[in-house]
Amino acid sequence: MAEAVRGSRLLDKDLLRELSRRRPLRAALAVARQWAVMAAAGAGAVWWGQWYGYVIAVVVIATRQHALAVLMHDGAHRSLFANRRVNDLVSDLLLAFPLFISTSLYRRHHLDHHRYLNTERDPDLDTEALAHTSKDWVRLFAGDVTGVNLLKTVDTLDQFSLLPVLRGDRTVTRAMGRGRRNLFLGYLLVLAAVLTLTGGWLTYLLLWVLPSLTALSMILRLRAAAEHVGCDPDGGVGGTRTVLANPVERLLFSPCRINYHLAHHLYPSVPFYNLGLLHRRLMEHRDVRERAHVSRSYLFGRSGVLSHIAQARRDRAAA
Repeated sequence: MAEAVRGSRLLDKDLLRELSRRRPLRAALAVARQWAVMAAAGAGAVWWGQWYGYVIAVVVIATRQHALAVLMHDGAHRSLFANRRVNDLVSDLLLAFPLFISTSLYRRHHLDHHRYLNTERDPDLDTEALAHTSKDWVRLFAGDVTGVNLLKTVDTLDQFSLLPVLRGDRTVTRAMGRGRRNLFLGYLLVLAAVLTLTGGWLTYLLLWVLPSLTALSMILRLRAAAEHVGCDPDGGVGGTRTVLANPVERLLFSPCRINYHLAHHLYPSVPFYNLGLLHRRLMEHRDVRERAHVSRSYLFGRSGVLSHIAQARRDRAAA
């Protein structure tokens, strides 16, 4: 079955071609929507002036920062715009650079993840996560939200982070190209100038840096675990998990249909807005339904991700 999937035999070629067609307006609107929500949340917190308003804004902004990362992931697959230069420029300036990461560096990292899924050569392979108990997950999530796990989080992102550029790391510059390095430095200069002229440094730290170092870290950890931990050690149907979460969980943890992760791994050319339809078409195949890992929640219930990971841990221990 895995070989059939890798050979793209599950879908009619015309259907796959249609699902893979890029719709630039939908991509542009998705990018604009995330920034509009963050701007509204930040402006609301400043206008309200209460500490709990800032807490709400931190959570909302972290979820939309995650959405930017998910859209950048589409940019890494060149699924946002057909023109490669436009795709990479938009992905860097509006999605990646604000999060201090690089589309091109992430692309190299992420394509290895697809190529070597769940093997020792998979750069995203987490060999410890399957052993976590419920208490371990609570401790890790709490550490993320409070910033205790900050250094580990930064280290995890090091393969595609742009922070080494600020230290003059030439390896990163060679990997991403001098032109892109200069574009990033130009972005930083413009950002610094705007914040200085508007007196917005404190607001930037509270409503951009703080969410990315706390709530966003917890969201990324949960989604990374949901996608592959406890799945089969192969690159076929059993290697990836899809989460049919409720609307609140989708809003918090899986924007832009990233919860249909099995569909994405089987057909990475399909843009995010078509993954729901792709999932439904794949589930029409009995072999896919029988082998696919599908959870109904990220956090709760016997059909949730954490319960499925716990069951996989028990199965492995009993084997």
